[in-house]
Amino acid sequence: MRNYLVVICLLQASLVNCGVRPSFVSDEMIAIASSVVNACQVQTGVSTADIEAVRNGHWPETRSLKCYMYCLWENFGLVDHKKELSLNGMLTFFQRIPAYRAEVQKAINECKWLSKYMGNGDSCHYAYMFNKCYAGLSPKTYYLF
Repeated sequence: MRNYLVVICLLQASLVNCGVRPSFVSDEMIAIASSVVNACQVQTGVSTADIEAVRNGHWPETRSLKCYMYCLWENFGLVDHKKELSLNGMLTFFQRIPAYRAEVQKAINECKWLSKYMGNGDSCHYAYMFNKCYAGLSPKTYYLF
């Protein structure tokens, strides 16, 4: 049974993680993230097509995609006690990639306020608006797992 689950997880991860990704997003990172990605896909019901569309620059406005983005934040430990994106959590990740740190910090600062304002208290919409803003300001560092 366990081998069967591993095969399913690997198959789902390979379907979800196609498309272009930044060079610093390694195969190891994809493998580590796959359990969270799979759990969030199941929890939200997001389609692989919606995830791939975002990777290709198209932003479907489905509720499941929006909630998938928030689910990833929660499960990667990027949500603070106010249920908002943790600036420190995002920057901690990019400390390992100093070439992008200034760009990332600028994009996060600009998008956090804008997306919170436009999110109207809806965590899923807030995550979607942030991701869309961030992808526009820092396309070299954006990747939707």
